[in-house]
Amino acid sequence: MDKLVLPGDILPAKEAIEMIPEVDLGPPIEISPIPAEANPENISKEERQFLHSEIKRLKKEKNVLILAHNYEPPDVQDAADFIGDSLHLAKIGRDSDADILVEASVLFMNQILAVMKKPHQKVLAPSLKALCSLAAHADVNKVKAWKRAHPDGKVISYVNTYLDIKAISDICCASANAAKVIRYMAELYPKSPLLFLPDVFLGYYAAKTLEKMGQSTDRLYLMMGACHVHEKITAHHVMRQMVLHPDAAVVAHPECGCMSKCSMMLEQGFVSEEMMQLRSTWGMIDFITKTPRKKIIFATTVTNIYPMSVAAPDKEFIPANPDARCAFMEQNTLKNVYEALRDMKYEITVDPELARQARIPIERMLAIQ
Repeated sequence: MDKLVLPGDILPAKEAIEMIPEVDLGPPIEISPIPAEANPENISKEERQFLHSEIKRLKKEKNVLILAHNYEPPDVQDAADFIGDSLHLAKIGRDSDADILVEASVLFMNQILAVMKKPHQKVLAPSLKALCSLAAHADVNKVKAWKRAHPDGKVISYVNTYLDIKAISDICCASANAAKVIRYMAELYPKSPLLFLPDVFLGYYAAKTLEKMGQSTDRLYLMMGACHVHEKITAHHVMRQMVLHPDAAVVAHPECGCMSKCSMMLEQGFVSEEMMQLRSTWGMIDFITKTPRKKIIFATTVTNIYPMSVAAPDKEFIPANPDARCAFMEQNTLKNVYEALRDMKYEITVDPELARQARIPIERMLAIQ
């Protein structure tokens, strides 16, 4: 390709996949340091007991539901009523009648609750620093330009986007239902160009989904974006752990930099589906509880080891890349969850017209199980 390709650019799928090694997919926004109190060893037993006790009291007093993503620090997960991935938590939050919804996650997830909430509800975020490097790659002007160039095109936006992107999308998807959403859109609009954004690794997954349907990927376009944590989990990391632990099963998030290699190994029969699967964070929980293997190599953020250990305490979990931590997720701590309830901060509100537009693709996503 003659021109310089930048993060946020939109390319035909084949070109985008070829350009992955050439494009700097690092974080386009500043990454705040992980707060010291995100690590359990930095909180005393007395402080932990106080914070949990106060959170329980305030939850009852104010009729609060606390949601936490799998990637949150263990103390935050322990304080939550429900933990899970973005799709799971969006459904629980949508169906709740609690007066206050506190979600410890990255802010695009709080935005989804703010769009779907009932009139009497408030949505709180423990930290406003819980941004998302993947969502930051999504360039709304480039999406609008693509739509003008492809008036019959359909936009599938990953849940890891902010509302300005969702509002101009036809449907959203999460990693847990990405394949189903892609199949649905491909069948519903058999002649329309499809744009999948912003994660180019999950875009590779989208391309493989079309191929399995017997459809050409020529009508698929991808955006050059990535999660700065998952991008750094490469095929080298996974293969090295497979060599060190030949008896271990492997489960990988489709946002990871190892996506193409793992897909190739599965397609060509180098490894069986019993020994390797591509799953969302919540799907990983399902996989590790069902596999008979006692060792699991997992390719995602290392904090996902906590809910997996709770779900399957008899198994050993080996991170493909032990350095894979999401500083954005870990901006949420037990202390600022307590402070959010105590001080009723930080309330997430959404412009009504933007909420109206974004609600449509979000509801379509939630309808596809």
